[in-house]
Parts: sequence; C-alpha cells; structure tokens
Amino acid sequence: MKKPAPRRNPAPLLPIEEAGAITIRRTNEGAPEVLLILSKKKPRVRIFPKGHIEPGESAAAAARRELLEEAGISGRLIHEAGVVSYDFKKKNYRVVYYLFQFETSLTDGEKGRDPCWYSPEEAYAILPFEGLRSVLNEAISNGSGI
Repeated sequence: MKKPAPRRNPAPLLPIEEAGAITIRRTNEGAPEVLLILSKKKPRVRIFPKGHIEPGESAAAAARRELLEEAGISGRLIHEAGVVSYDFKKKNYRVVYYLFQFETSLTDGEKGRDPCWYSPEEAYAILPFEGLRSVLNEAISNGSGI
C-alpha cells in the first residue's frame, strides 16, 4: 500500500498592493478638514479614497489617481502617511497611504462615493478600522503645516 504524499503548507500569498489618499483642506477659519468617501464594498462605511496600483505606476501616482477618480479632487502630494494591511475575502491587502493637500474639485467623483469633509476628530470617530485611524493620526502629526 502506497503512503499518501506529505501535506505541504501552501505558500503564503503575496499581498495585493494598493495606494490611498488622505486629503486635508483648510476652512476659511483655518481649521483642517479631512476627506472621506463611501466604500464601494460596504456603502454605509466611510474610508479614504484608495485602489489598485496599475502596472508601471508608482504608489504615489496611484493614490493621486484614485483621489481624482473616486472623489473628483486634485491634491498636492505632501508625504507618505503610513501602511495598512488587512484581509478581506481570503485575500491580503497592503495599502500605502499618502497625505495630500487639497487643491481643487474637478468633478463629482465616482457615482455613489459621496465625498464629504470632516474635522479630524469627526473623521477619527467615523473611520471604521484602527489602521485607518492610525494613518490619519500619522498624517496629521507629520503634516508639514497643512
């Protein structure tokens, strides 16, 4: 009788690389506001614009593109804000977030995304995941005077 082949642990899957945009603007009074949009996968949840990185595209360029596509907003890149890793439907994701300073609204953005501006405190309370709250704190604390 043949012995069964030993079971091997499957190789760990490489994470799906994405990029996101934490965007800040100032009110007329000088107070900061943070942009959040509705999630496509969970439409009642507010998140930062984010998405896949195209072949040959840098993470920062992808974050800028996602900001424009999803929220209709153009921003000036300030710096990298941090990385969030998470699992969703048996896939691992790694998202590099960048801090942007709001420049202008160019379009209404992607249908159903409803871009809205919040105080940092409101955004912190609204964000559904600790990783997102953490990169928001990092972005604001190292915001280079935004």
